[in-house]
Amino acid sequence: MKPPQLLGAILAHLRAAGAAVGSRDLAGRFLLIRNADEETCRRLLAPILDGMRGLRHVEGEGWIFDPKAAAASEPARDERPAAAPPPDGDRPAPVPPPALEAREDGGALLDFVALAVDGVGPGGSGAPRALTYLPVIGGEELQEEHLPSWGLDSDGVPVDDEGSRLAGARTGGGLEVADLEALAEAVGDLPIVVHRAGREAEPIARAAADAGLSFHPRVVSAARLGHLLLGLKANHATLDLAAALGVEAAGPDDCRGRARLVARSFLRLVPRLEAQGIASVDDLIEFQGLPAPPLDLSGYAFTADDLKALPASPGVYRFLDRQGAVVYIGKARNLRARVGSYFVPGARGTTKGRAILEQVDRIETQTVGSELEANLLEAALLAEHRPPLNRQFEVHERPAPYGPRLNLVVVLRDSEGPACTLHLLRGGRYLRRMPGITTASDAPGLREAVETGYFRSAPERREETEIDWPIVASYLRRYHDEVSVLDVDECASPAEASERLAVLVRAALAGSGKVVAR
Repeated sequence: MKPPQLLGAILAHLRAAGAAVGSRDLAGRFLLIRNADEETCRRLLAPILDGMRGLRHVEGEGWIFDPKAAAASEPARDERPAAAPPPDGDRPAPVPPPALEAREDGGALLDFVALAVDGVGPGGSGAPRALTYLPVIGGEELQEEHLPSWGLDSDGVPVDDEGSRLAGARTGGGLEVADLEALAEAVGDLPIVVHRAGREAEPIARAAADAGLSFHPRVVSAARLGHLLLGLKANHATLDLAAALGVEAAGPDDCRGRARLVARSFLRLVPRLEAQGIASVDDLIEFQGLPAPPLDLSGYAFTADDLKALPASPGVYRFLDRQGAVVYIGKARNLRARVGSYFVPGARGTTKGRAILEQVDRIETQTVGSELEANLLEAALLAEHRPPLNRQFEVHERPAPYGPRLNLVVVLRDSEGPACTLHLLRGGRYLRRMPGITTASDAPGLREAVETGYFRSAPERREETEIDWPIVASYLRRYHDEVSVLDVDECASPAEASERLAVLVRAALAGSGKVVAR
């Protein structure tokens, strides 16, 4: 039931009663609010019913409708034509109601309309096809409404109450001009609260403009407030905000369920806003436009300038605690951007981010020559240090390796000095690292490492380490003319594998490009 229909029903009920009706009765019958006292119900009804011609509230009695006063009064600021005569003489036509109105105190934070929109594009993006709005007055939820009223299925096709597609229905945008007019009338002067303004409020505003309607409400972004007040990531989902505030998700995973989540999450944020001196919608609009405050780094052994001074090149970073133990290891295509992302306000929005902020004291980085080398070095360091946060959050949980080339030895020339490093990969996982090889003949344990790693019975997998295999395989395919790789599966014996590997090592030490050992 839309607010205009709601108001018409309330007026019809008062007319039929012919006497005063208490606020508790009206709130329980039409707003589905139970167990509230008379004064609370009157306060909830007042913004909806105040200003109606012929309707007044009498203290101690309730709401009274006077048809004679309604007929004698002229509508204020209402230039709409008179209502058509009722089709049934025994049932008076409903009086056209005004929209919900905000209070006169600059915009109370507890009076708003929660709005959620589903679009025609992937993931609910694009032009709006359906929406749900939920008026909230004085912190109490009123009647939730869905547009279009007949509903849509997952393809955006109109369906009936049982979910069956309507005859002649077609896929596409479901909102019509009448739906947008109903929304604009319901919102009135109240602010709307959405999760992300760009995803929900802006498409509705564009649709209204295309239809020639004026719809410019004040917009509050719950996602922006979650970012500013809770430290969540700027693009977090509605469920992330609800979980952070202890709001239980109830309802379908579409605009209907999201409207309730947004409304209840925003109500949980109101005390936090008031604690910062924000008591009106105008103050709130100004607050949400402010940048997020920088993270306080005074408790760390590095500064914001140190983070900015990190190289913008591939490499590996290590986070150490106050005792000097390595607690986390990661790789990066751009060290400056990746490491800096852990020390921004939004980093507090995840369990992993909070754990890193709480345990890290200082940072060590090591630059390498390519993204491939960063992946391989990260795997080697993980095997060496076994950092607790990497194991706790399973950052290397990846799909099963793919492709036929799973047993490889990657030969990389070191950037410092005439030496190279061998990275042994077995079964799509990282086996071991052999650094500091200066000649092919004196590489300590080279043949033994190849024979043990690839030609003897497979040892327990605890010797191996998870690696970002899709990235490694993709890099090897993309730069197959530049990277020297031995495919051990092409070798019939340890001796053949060792001979081919020696050719690749000599070529790497000489600074040559890729050499195919045959």
